[in-house]
Amino acid sequence: MDLNASDDSPRSFKKIIYFVRHAEAVHNVKEREAVQEAIARGETDKSQQDEARRAVLRGDESLRDAPLSEHGIHQVSTSFESLAALTSSKIPRPEVVLVSPLRRTLMTATELFGGKNTNNEEGSQCRFTAIEMLREKRTGLSCDERSDLETIRAEFPHVDLSGLDGTDIPPIGEDNIAVRARTAKFLDEKLPHIEGNYLAIVSHKGWLREFRKTLKSRVDEGRIRVDFDLDKWDTTLYDNAEVRVVAMRWQDGELTSVVSRSVTNALSMVDDGFQYSLGPPSSGFSMFLAHRTTKVHFIVHAEGHHNVAARNSGCNGCLLRGNAPAIDHPLYDASLTSTGVKQAEILRNVLATRPSGSRSFTAFDLVVVSPLTRALETAQLIFGRDPGLAPIGSPERAAGLPIRAPQLLVREECRERYGHFVCNGRQPVSQLEENFPAFDFSEVLDENDVLHGDEIESASHCRDRAARFLEWLSCRPEGCVAVVTHGSFLRHLFGQFGDELQEEDRESLHREAHNCELRSVVICSHKKEQTKQRMMRHRSTLRVPSTNR
Repeated sequence: MDLNASDDSPRSFKKIIYFVRHAEAVHNVKEREAVQEAIARGETDKSQQDEARRAVLRGDESLRDAPLSEHGIHQVSTSFESLAALTSSKIPRPEVVLVSPLRRTLMTATELFGGKNTNNEEGSQCRFTAIEMLREKRTGLSCDERSDLETIRAEFPHVDLSGLDGTDIPPIGEDNIAVRARTAKFLDEKLPHIEGNYLAIVSHKGWLREFRKTLKSRVDEGRIRVDFDLDKWDTTLYDNAEVRVVAMRWQDGELTSVVSRSVTNALSMVDDGFQYSLGPPSSGFSMFLAHRTTKVHFIVHAEGHHNVAARNSGCNGCLLRGNAPAIDHPLYDASLTSTGVKQAEILRNVLATRPSGSRSFTAFDLVVVSPLTRALETAQLIFGRDPGLAPIGSPERAAGLPIRAPQLLVREECRERYGHFVCNGRQPVSQLEENFPAFDFSEVLDENDVLHGDEIESASHCRDRAARFLEWLSCRPEGCVAVVTHGSFLRHLFGQFGDELQEEDRESLHREAHNCELRSVVICSHKKEQTKQRMMRHRSTLRVPSTNR
């Protein structure tokens, strides 16, 4: 039973987004000319050039809501050709285009994504929506002030302007911090709820810069993972009419990962850095190099006393410590029930009679086990046996054939989501070693449980821990591994994968795992450096959160 799951099924989804900066506008031309004149006057300091640039824009009403320049229109045409090569082969065109309501962004979006070409079937599938939160920083410059709604509607009839009636953006005096807050609000409150898996966002240099700083702050907090093909990705500015392709992934309502590529690199985005080959489009197959794969049989622990207590009480309140220390609670590090013991014995018999290669049983090279008692008991019942003998119930056992038993290795990374519930704390290692002498505890670094406390482990930290556990597994030399773990841990692990699967397979991967359930997958490492490390001995990769517990 997953103590941390909500009543709703966990939701995991991904959006592919084309991020675009508007093409060159007439005010950009004025800025460039002003900087060139400043340099000619010997003003080489950047602050002097910035002041010259701002001065030429100040009070020039002819630049109000500036349109694209002729060169800007040419830039869009060039970007359109590059984008067409991508959308015709790899990634579909956007279903929805979200655009700043300024003329230069509206023109860029229209030219790039075919908004006015309503006779074109492909173009007519795009929905254009103007969003105030995407506009440039408002500092009082006329070039950054939009036209009235009637003017915009007449010039861009294909754009939905219904969201422009009201805005909390101040008309003047906005600074970078305010814009960054605006990007965060858009990221949290607007973007995840836009219908469609393929989007475009057309905005401005300043907005895009602050948006990436928002992402960077969340990376620093450990909330998301990012993979950019740019050095200094959080500060590298967009060029005019530049398009970057970004895959953003949400799990359980939280943004968890961002992958960004230039259009050129996005042509290989699907297999960028991957060492496998996709089969013909109609075949439905992928081909992986065998030495990069590991078959992993994930097993949820059998029924524990905490499962019964929560089920009988109808809530998880019985699993809280109350006013006493958690370790004194009768359900602290809960053990298996008699039903749980029977569940484990049934699975043991299934594995003992299920063929694997030339053997009559499922052969494991390694069994990795959570350090919680219920997982250790489950693993002992399923995999424990006399040294040198085959699994109980197998023909090899009956024939007395010598079969090497798998190593039973305990790792903290695959333990349950810790904190809050007393059942998810663990015993001291010395006590566990005494109770389970056949297990290898050498890679559990701390004698006492330094992770468990009153505060529950964050979902993002649990996902990160699960991903790093998978990385560790992929570096192991064994080809067939069993992992005895927990339901909530698997939910946070499996929920990060499966976007490209058929719906039925994705639901099978993401559904809640039950007591003593076996779920088998093949993992493939696409990183060359991981293959080089396969024979290395790896110590714990578990990171203790900075918050005191």
